[in-house]
Amino acid sequence: MDSGMKRFLNEMADRAAAVAEGAKDAASAAGKVVGEKKEEATARLELMRLRSERESAFSEIGRAFYLMNAGRWPAGAESADHRIESLLGRVSELEMKMAELAAKVAKDAARSCPSCGAVCRPKDRFCPSCGCKLED
Repeated sequence: MDSGMKRFLNEMADRAAAVAEGAKDAASAAGKVVGEKKEEATARLELMRLRSERESAFSEIGRAFYLMNAGRWPAGAESADHRIESLLGRVSELEMKMAELAAKVAKDAARSCPSCGAVCRPKDRFCPSCGCKLED
């Protein structure tokens, strides 16, 4: 094989290695984004579950209040006042958890580039679209 062909093949091998390295970096970055989106989706699902649980507690408070006022509170059960107070405590606990989770979701939410308006990930230091430096 002549030297020109060897040089051409070596250049092609170097270019292929560079392309492979770029593809590896892109796949790694994509995996990181997918992981971040999964965490965000999991947090949002947990927030929905907590809201549903809170609504169930509110419903049970209403039921207890109705039974108590209608004189139909089950005999032998804990007092209606005690049950309502424990449910109100549970609602407070749920609301504290919801506030913490909502703050985390808001903190992790995407932001936009002030220069071009592209959506940027929370951890981006530069816009992936135009390269503008993003505020911390």
